Amino acid sequence: MPNLFPRDPWRELRDMREAMERAFTKLPKFFDRGQLGDWLPAIDVLERDDKIIVRADLPGVGKENTTVLVSDQEITIKGKTSHEAEVREKDYFRSERAYGSFSRTVPLPVTVDREKAKASFKDGVLEVVIPKVVGAVSNQVEIKPE
Repeated sequence: MPNLFPRDPWRELRDMREAMERAFTKLPKFFDRGQLGDWLPAIDVLERDDKIIVRADLPGVGKENTTVLVSDQEITIKGKTSHEAEVREKDYFRSERAYGSFSRTVPLPVTVDREKAKASFKDGVLEVVIPKVVGAVSNQVEIKPE
């Protein structure tokens, strides 16, 4: 019997996406209103001649509540903020300030010397300076289309 519908190569991907969306909507909510949920700090990664510089905006996160983990090829920044007062829902008109924990891992463009990494924290900005391994080359390869 001939197929009456033209073949749609994207149909399987759409079906899979819809199945994933249905599955995730059935999961319980792990974060209440006011929790960090999907918040992740904005991060800049700069490559200089002999070092990598990572800057992260961490508004409202104190340096005592910040953890930085550096491996040879990635950096993980973890932190938490706390809510200062008990929340009574009926008193709130709007609440957009987030609190809770976060963790963000970012790959680095070259291999670094994690033992010599240094971090500073000023005005809500975390800066981590990590020396490159001598002779390190970029982890990226440019491929030109034919």
